Amino acid sequence: MNKRVKDVVEAIVGAVQRVLDEKEVSESEYRNALHYLMKVAETGETALLCDVFFNSTVVATKARTSGGSTPAIEGPYYRDDAPLVDDRLKTYATDDHKPLLINGTVKAVDGTLVENVTIDVWHSTPDGKYSGFHDDIPTDFYRGKLRVGKEGSFRVRTTMPVPYQIPDQGPTGALLETMGGHSWRPAHVHFKVKAPGYETLTTQYYFEGGDWVTDDCCNGVDSSLIAPDLVEEGSRVMNIDFVIEPAREQMGAQA
Repeated sequence: MNKRVKDVVEAIVGAVQRVLDEKEVSESEYRNALHYLMKVAETGETALLCDVFFNSTVVATKARTSGGSTPAIEGPYYRDDAPLVDDRLKTYATDDHKPLLINGTVKAVDGTLVENVTIDVWHSTPDGKYSGFHDDIPTDFYRGKLRVGKEGSFRVRTTMPVPYQIPDQGPTGALLETMGGHSWRPAHVHFKVKAPGYETLTTQYYFEGGDWVTDDCCNGVDSSLIAPDLVEEGSRVMNIDFVIEPAREQMGAQA
């Protein structure tokens, strides 16, 4: 028996049972819910549905127990095979969106420099798609891996991402609409910061004043993840100082 699985499953079942009782859910409503979940499974939207409603809660729990930078939801479009890049992500030749400069530092929670840091960076195309997933867009567009310098700094140029809708033609979109919600995500840039001996930091940053930044359909926006509206020489600038913490097993050993 796995006690952890038992404890979590029993807690989930108990919470659902309490809601069914408190809201006096009828037999027909219960059956409708079952048919809905079957449709979610048939359309392959199980992960999408769970990410929309639950992933932000798991991330918030991690943030509460972390001493590093604020984490955020990963989303479904990460690719580990993104290419190494020097100072610029590859973009469409026709992409006339405002230039975006991302720069910053990576340090440990005690302020020291961290060796052998890489940062995965990825974001949407100008039409809200992701390379390696949509429309046969090559994986080396709008994503890449950065090597952080010995002084702990990084810098990369790209173009501004856009807000986009998560898949909204299936049961997940239908549920959001039934609840009076929407399927829009604000423009954002994803990051995954990795270093040997440290916890991987998965996060994303948003843009002050951007559409949907205060009403994300996935509830993924923490105020600390909103980059100020800073423009320099015609380029939007996103300054980020990442803080990462030792891997859990190392923290336990130090204690």
